[in-house]
Amino acid sequence: MSETARVNVQPASPSAPPMAAGMSTSAALERGLALVAEEMKHVDERLSAAMESQVGPIPKVGEHLLAAGGKRLRPLLAVLAARAAHAPVELGIAVGVAAELIHSATLFHDDVVDDGRVRRGRPAARMVFGNGVVVLVGDFCLARALALVSATGHLPVVQSLAATVTEMAEGEVSQLERAGRVDVTVSGYMDVIDRKTGSLISWCARVGDALDPGPLEAMTTYGRMVGRAFQIADDILDCAVDEATAGKSVGHDLAEGKLTLPVLLAAELDPAVQQALARHMTDTGMAAPATAEVLRLVQRCGGVEAARRHAHRLVEQAQAALGALPDSPYRQALSALAWLSVERVV
Repeated sequence: MSETARVNVQPASPSAPPMAAGMSTSAALERGLALVAEEMKHVDERLSAAMESQVGPIPKVGEHLLAAGGKRLRPLLAVLAARAAHAPVELGIAVGVAAELIHSATLFHDDVVDDGRVRRGRPAARMVFGNGVVVLVGDFCLARALALVSATGHLPVVQSLAATVTEMAEGEVSQLERAGRVDVTVSGYMDVIDRKTGSLISWCARVGDALDPGPLEAMTTYGRMVGRAFQIADDILDCAVDEATAGKSVGHDLAEGKLTLPVLLAAELDPAVQQALARHMTDTGMAAPATAEVLRLVQRCGGVEAARRHAHRLVEQAQAALGALPDSPYRQALSALAWLSVERVV
């Protein structure tokens, strides 16, 4: 029996009233969460089961990350998309759990690559368990995700997962290649974030390519735009807030020599930013005093605000794409979810 066949989730009542016009974004999303509460319970159960192992450190590392919380954006997106587009909800759950496992793997690996010290407001797993164990547990998560989607028996879901993970790896390598360079363009930056972040979010929105052609096209656009907006919001946090607010190290991208959208737009707005980058950037990144100087320039000249406006435009495009789906509380929750991807930087 496939993994998805074990799930017994009843559809929400078709008589459930739509969200009221003018309902706040958070209220709309809370309504959507209530509609898929049982599905999200299955997601959490599957995640816990996926991290079970007789090898002691593996469940401990998994618990360290999962217990820290996190937004569960990807599983929620997959489940809501399945409901909104009338796809099998069992597939939505499987895709969501697999995506969360893959996302966890990337967090483990990223913290090793980037020498990350804080994750979700607590010490990164590598600081507790060591780099070697964390890298291998990331590999374990990837294998579990592959096993889970293979068990669905839907070959397109498996094939699209392989393509998605390939894109993510290419995006990360492309970002590393660009590190220490000051000639990075906005289009180059967008290509990187489409691959490293947008590809997995888009895969969830497409329910692993299990949707019919019309909804598939709409949700591909929606997922890409939300993925871009989400990454830009993350990059804004790295430039504009303190570590306690961000829940992880801040100013880290610039210190690593990675130019993100707030910095790139600031360089277009103020030549002093480009001059400071050229003066301070090295092959290995930027020293702490120089990083602080550039961040002050970025904030002062409006780079952060320009990036915020760009993220908002992406959300509007994502919400417009949802017009191809029939109106429902699930579609309205997807619209709210798009906005909440950037609301933390409003």
